[in-house]
Amino acid sequence: MALLQYNHFVSYHFFMPRLQISRRGQSVIASPIRKFLPLLQAAQKRGVEVYKLNTGDPDIAVPPLFFKTLKQYNSPNLPYAPTPGFPSHVNAWIQYYKQFGVRLEPNNIIPTVGCAEAILLALMAVADDGDEILVFEPLYVSYKSFSVMIGVKLVPIPLSAENNFALPSMNVLQAKVTAKTKAIVVINPDNPTGKLWSDEELSHVVRFAKINNLFVVADETYREIRFVGKASCLLADSESHNNTIVIDSVSKRFSMPGARVGCVVSYNEEVMGAVLKFAQARLSVGTLEQFALDSLIKQSKKITAPIRKEYQARRDIVYSALSAMPGVTCSKPDGAFYIIAKLPVESAEEFVKWLIRDFTYKNHSVMVSPIADFYITPGRGKDEIRIAYVLKIPLLKKAMEVLSKGLEAYGHRK
Repeated sequence: MALLQYNHFVSYHFFMPRLQISRRGQSVIASPIRKFLPLLQAAQKRGVEVYKLNTGDPDIAVPPLFFKTLKQYNSPNLPYAPTPGFPSHVNAWIQYYKQFGVRLEPNNIIPTVGCAEAILLALMAVADDGDEILVFEPLYVSYKSFSVMIGVKLVPIPLSAENNFALPSMNVLQAKVTAKTKAIVVINPDNPTGKLWSDEELSHVVRFAKINNLFVVADETYREIRFVGKASCLLADSESHNNTIVIDSVSKRFSMPGARVGCVVSYNEEVMGAVLKFAQARLSVGTLEQFALDSLIKQSKKITAPIRKEYQARRDIVYSALSAMPGVTCSKPDGAFYIIAKLPVESAEEFVKWLIRDFTYKNHSVMVSPIADFYITPGRGKDEIRIAYVLKIPLLKKAMEVLSKGLEAYGHRK
């Protein structure tokens, strides 16, 4: 009898379907920025020095004040931070936003684990499974991953380098709206294009959102890294108060993405109530990071001014070099530290693989990001790359030389 039971057990489990991960796990894309790491590591093992221009990981030194403040932490314990943030940290953000004409109360701010979590919490606060969010493409690719993770559909509004990624007409935007549309995302300055949204364009977006009863998710991670005009915040526009959710981060303005501190900011009480409950589920942002960042956030203007000048100089080097490369076209960015270039290749992804795997110039290669995955519309961006100018100018010049030589050699392959 026992043998029959065992045989039945074995037979049942032999014919069981195999274990499967979730549909979201199968559907989410690998990061187009990070997926070439194995090729990079292989090149480095061969002794090739690779100039890394694929990630927004700045080489500018972290402000010394951060480490000086960190050393002043003298408690024998390292407790959880409150979910809404330590009062001193939240107050630092409040002081920071005053310089942009935005006056906040503590309940208008919730610290997050970098801008990435701020994006996730904001999207979850405004949209349910099956809802739609309008985005301008190409866009920061994490939005695509998060949309799959939470079951939200991103509806693309294409921008074009040929007209400097200008905002399309309101008719184009209106045609994208359905009964399921809940929000529109604006990244300003933009990643990956380097576009700087004008006050007029932002005003049109806010008016469009109000007419259609939509939220505006304003991603202002690169706020101070702009080469035209003064840094601003969409929340300074009183007309946008109820609709706008700002997501922010210290990563880029202080050159410290490893600190993993950002925030969600909104005047909308229901939004902030939802974000708080989501944040409670993941507990809190790092205690030490909040402690050490307070002084930096309060003194941001003094710290970010030279950083902006450095990136502008780097922008000029890269734009000039790309413009001189045969067959390459690009639009001059006015913010952030990225530039998109259209290459004379059929597949930017294959070109990037070839650069790292098969090409060297003076024992150097260069790593950039193909950006087809930064688009939602199929077929767009196949011949385009994103360059993050995150290296010091002497290295940046060498990297551009390697890229130019690589393009030339790629075109002469047999």
